[in-house]
Amino acid sequence: MLSIEIVGIKMKNPIMPASGTFSYGEEASQFVDISKLGAVIMKTTTLKSRKGNSPPRICETDAGMINSIGLQNPGIEAVISEKIPFLLKFKTPIIISIAGSTIDEYIEIARKIEKKALVI
Repeated sequence: MLSIEIVGIKMKNPIMPASGTFSYGEEASQFVDISKLGAVIMKTTTLKSRKGNSPPRICETDAGMINSIGLQNPGIEAVISEKIPFLLKFKTPIIISIAGSTIDEYIEIARKIEKKALVI
């Protein structure tokens, strides 16, 4: 098995789903054994919940697909209390993608994650 370590996170292998495409893992777990992944990169979360952009949010082109979801998410408190517990049972590292409009928002999100001992 090809184990790796990135910034102190020890992983079974280098396979990680891209942020956003895997959402919070619940739907994908019906098709993928999450415990076999090197890590899960969660859908990007923000300090407060966001509804995202109004439809249409996806456009097919000859060259592929363009999307503009708009970082729809329930906010960091809901992610910590409702989404992360599902992923913790797989014993696979969780990488939380975060976004903010200001440096202070990034800091506040990071502190909330750190306070819940979700930072290695």
